[in-house]
Amino acid sequence: MHAIHIAAGLDTPSDASLVEAVLRMLAGVADVVAVQSLGLISVLYDEHKVGPRTILRALRSSGYDARLVRPSTLHRHTRSLRHRR
Repeated sequence: MHAIHIAAGLDTPSDASLVEAVLRMLAGVADVVAVQSLGLISVLYDEHKVGPRTILRALRSSGYDARLVRPSTLHRHTRSLRHRR
């Protein structure tokens, strides 16, 4: 299993629920957690069945501007979001 973190414009709690539902439909996705307040989605997936490109494509085709967040910059990303509020 691998995990990725994705930044996406999650403006409402409904957005978070929708992206979780979309990604859970992908074969190989084991778990999804979307945090609307941070605009972050964490995805646990089986790398033998699905990959980051497919996950990002599913989000983008659902209308979300999604990009990978490297683990090394995750702390910086969440800190900058808190300072913008």
